[in-house]
Amino acid sequence: MNKRDLEKEFETKYNNYGKMLFRIAYLYVGNSADAEDILQEVFMKYLAGKYCFKNSEHEKAWFIRVTQNNAINFLKRKGRKNISLDDISGFTYEKNNDSTDILKKVIALPEKYKSTVILYYYDDYSVDQISKILKISKSAVKMRLKRGREILKLELEDYV
Repeated sequence: MNKRDLEKEFETKYNNYGKMLFRIAYLYVGNSADAEDILQEVFMKYLAGKYCFKNSEHEKAWFIRVTQNNAINFLKRKGRKNISLDDISGFTYEKNNDSTDILKKVIALPEKYKSTVILYYYDDYSVDQISKILKISKSAVKMRLKRGREILKLELEDYV
Protein backbone atom coordinates (compact mmCIF):
# COMPACT_ATOMS: atom_id res chain seq x y z
CA MET A 1 0.00 0.00 0.00
CA ASN A 2 1.44 3.35 -0.97
CA LYS A 3 1.55 6.43 1.22
CA ARG A 4 -1.47 8.07 -0.40
CA ASP A 5 -3.64 4.98 0.06
CA LEU A 6 -2.50 4.70 3.68
CA GLU A 7 -3.40 8.34 4.34
CA LYS A 8 -6.82 7.87 2.75
CA GLU A 9 -7.47 4.73 4.79
CA PHE A 10 -6.43 6.53 7.99
CA GLU A 11 -8.71 9.46 7.20
CA THR A 12 -11.66 7.15 6.54
CA LYS A 13 -11.17 5.21 9.78
CA TYR A 14 -10.62 8.38 11.77
CA ASN A 15 -13.80 9.95 10.37
CA ASN A 16 -15.76 6.78 11.14
CA TYR A 17 -14.51 6.15 14.67
CA GLY A 18 -12.54 9.15 15.95
CA LYS A 19 -15.26 11.00 17.89
CA MET A 20 -16.66 7.85 19.46
CA LEU A 21 -13.22 6.56 20.49
CA PHE A 22 -12.27 9.95 21.91
CA ARG A 23 -15.42 9.92 24.08
CA ILE A 24 -14.60 6.44 25.34
CA ALA A 25 -11.00 7.34 26.13
CA TYR A 26 -12.09 10.58 27.79
CA LEU A 27 -14.61 8.80 29.98
CA TYR A 28 -11.80 6.60 31.24
CA VAL A 29 -9.01 9.11 31.78
CA GLY A 30 -10.91 12.32 32.48
CA ASN A 31 -9.03 14.86 30.36
CA SER A 32 -8.73 15.79 26.71
CA ALA A 33 -4.95 15.66 26.30
CA ASP A 34 -4.66 12.12 27.65
CA ALA A 35 -7.68 10.99 25.62
CA GLU A 36 -6.06 12.38 22.45
CA ASP A 37 -2.83 10.52 23.27
CA ILE A 38 -4.76 7.29 23.68
CA LEU A 39 -6.60 7.88 20.42
CA GLN A 40 -3.29 8.43 18.66
CA GLU A 41 -1.92 5.16 20.10
CA VAL A 42 -4.99 3.27 18.88
CA PHE A 43 -4.69 4.56 15.33
CA MET A 44 -0.93 3.98 15.28
CA LYS A 45 -1.55 0.38 16.35
CA TYR A 46 -4.12 0.02 13.60
CA LEU A 47 -1.81 1.45 10.94
CA ALA A 48 1.17 -0.62 12.11
CA GLY A 49 -0.73 -3.90 12.06
CA LYS A 50 -2.20 -5.86 9.22
CA TYR A 51 -5.63 -6.55 10.65
CA CYS A 52 -8.22 -8.57 8.79
CA PHE A 53 -11.74 -7.95 10.04
CA LYS A 54 -14.76 -10.12 9.28
CA ASN A 55 -16.99 -7.10 8.79
CA SER A 56 -17.44 -3.48 9.83
CA GLU A 57 -18.93 -4.46 13.22
CA HIS A 58 -15.89 -6.60 13.97
CA GLU A 59 -13.64 -3.69 13.01
CA LYS A 60 -15.61 -1.28 15.20
CA ALA A 61 -15.47 -3.70 18.12
CA TRP A 62 -11.69 -3.96 17.69
CA PHE A 63 -11.29 -0.18 17.81
CA ILE A 64 -13.46 0.10 20.93
CA ARG A 65 -11.70 -2.74 22.74
CA VAL A 66 -8.22 -1.42 21.91
CA THR A 67 -9.25 2.07 23.07
CA GLN A 68 -10.53 0.69 26.37
CA ASN A 69 -7.41 -1.41 26.87
CA ASN A 70 -5.12 1.53 26.10
CA ALA A 71 -7.05 3.75 28.53
CA ILE A 72 -6.84 1.12 31.27
CA ASN A 73 -3.13 0.64 30.62
CA PHE A 74 -2.63 4.40 30.66
CA LEU A 75 -4.23 4.60 34.10
CA LYS A 76 -2.07 1.73 35.34
CA ARG A 77 1.09 3.42 34.04
CA LYS A 78 0.09 6.58 35.83
CA GLY A 79 -0.39 4.56 39.01
CA ARG A 80 -3.97 5.71 39.37
CA LYS A 81 -6.88 3.48 40.20
CA ASN A 82 -9.36 6.33 40.14
CA ILE A 83 -9.18 9.15 37.66
CA SER A 84 -9.03 12.80 38.54
CA LEU A 85 -12.32 14.52 37.96
CA ASP A 86 -10.86 18.05 37.86
CA ASP A 87 -11.10 18.34 34.09
CA ILE A 88 -14.45 16.58 33.61
CA SER A 89 -16.57 19.74 33.47
CA GLY A 90 -15.25 20.48 29.98
CA PHE A 91 -16.83 17.38 28.49
CA THR A 92 -20.49 16.56 28.94
CA TYR A 93 -23.20 15.08 26.82
CA GLU A 94 -25.76 17.57 28.07
CA LYS A 95 -25.45 21.15 29.15
CA ASN A 96 -26.75 21.05 32.72
CA ASN A 97 -24.95 20.53 36.02
CA ASP A 98 -26.91 17.39 36.86
CA SER A 99 -25.56 15.57 33.81
CA THR A 100 -22.02 16.63 34.73
CA ASP A 101 -22.49 15.19 38.22
CA ILE A 102 -23.92 11.98 36.76
CA LEU A 103 -21.01 11.72 34.34
CA LYS A 104 -18.59 12.07 37.25
CA LYS A 105 -20.35 9.20 39.03
CA VAL A 106 -20.21 7.03 35.89
CA ILE A 107 -16.48 7.69 35.54
CA ALA A 108 -15.95 6.74 39.18
CA LEU A 109 -17.61 3.32 38.71
CA PRO A 110 -15.43 0.22 39.03
CA GLU A 111 -13.79 -0.62 35.69
CA LYS A 112 -15.97 -3.53 34.57
CA TYR A 113 -19.21 -1.67 35.27
CA LYS A 114 -17.95 1.56 33.75
CA SER A 115 -17.15 -0.08 30.40
CA THR A 116 -20.58 -1.64 30.16
CA VAL A 117 -22.47 1.47 31.25
CA ILE A 118 -20.55 3.72 28.84
CA LEU A 119 -21.15 1.42 25.88
CA TYR A 120 -24.83 0.94 26.71
CA TYR A 121 -25.96 4.39 27.80
CA TYR A 122 -23.52 6.76 26.11
CA ASP A 123 -22.71 4.94 22.87
CA ASP A 124 -26.08 3.19 22.42
CA TYR A 125 -24.82 -0.37 21.96
CA SER A 126 -27.16 -3.28 22.55
CA VAL A 127 -26.48 -6.00 25.12
CA ASP A 128 -25.60 -8.35 22.26
CA GLN A 129 -23.10 -5.89 20.76
CA ILE A 130 -21.50 -5.20 24.14
CA SER A 131 -21.19 -8.93 24.71
CA LYS A 132 -19.22 -9.27 21.49
CA ILE A 133 -17.08 -6.17 22.10
CA LEU A 134 -16.11 -7.13 25.66
CA LYS A 135 -16.03 -10.86 24.89
CA ILE A 136 -18.33 -11.76 27.77
CA SER A 137 -21.73 -13.45 27.88
CA LYS A 138 -24.97 -11.54 27.44
CA SER A 139 -25.97 -12.42 30.99
CA ALA A 140 -22.67 -10.96 32.26
CA VAL A 141 -23.43 -7.73 30.38
CA LYS A 142 -26.90 -7.58 31.91
CA MET A 143 -25.51 -8.24 35.38
CA ARG A 144 -22.85 -5.55 35.00
CA LEU A 145 -25.48 -3.07 33.84
CA LYS A 146 -27.69 -4.00 36.79
CA ARG A 147 -24.89 -3.63 39.32
CA GLY A 148 -23.64 -0.43 37.70
CA ARG A 149 -27.15 1.05 37.92
CA GLU A 150 -27.41 -0.04 41.57
CA ILE A 151 -24.14 1.72 42.41
CA LEU A 152 -25.23 4.84 40.53
CA LYS A 153 -28.61 4.79 42.25
CA LEU A 154 -26.93 4.80 45.65
CA GLU A 155 -24.51 7.53 44.60
CA LEU A 156 -27.24 9.69 43.11
CA GLU A 157 -29.89 9.45 45.84
CA ASP A 158 -29.63 13.22 46.35
CA TYR A 159 -31.09 13.79 42.87
CA VAL A 160 -34.32 11.92 43.53
